[in-house]
Amino acid sequence: MNRRARTAVISSASLGALLLVGCSSGQVKHAGNVGKIRRNPSPAMMSLAKRGSDNQNSLATMRDTNLRMIWEDGARLLYIDRPTHLTPKPVAH
Repeated sequence: MNRRARTAVISSASLGALLLVGCSSGQVKHAGNVGKIRRNPSPAMMSLAKRGSDNQNSLATMRDTNLRMIWEDGARLLYIDRPTHLTPKPVAH
């Protein structure tokens, strides 16, 4: 038997052995707790599009905006925000 035929026999035998092994049908070990992942597949998400930190950022922005609007409303209430009369052109208020 020459070298080429021997290589062909060995490779076909190893391929046949690999095909006979196939996949395991026994108990499969998963990495981690699959039940926990199935109960909550996206644990970081608080809503459909935001994480908890995104919600906190939105709340901080809302508080900042509300406080700035309170100061602006207070200035209007006290008539502090009226335009100056020193401009050469009339300014609507």
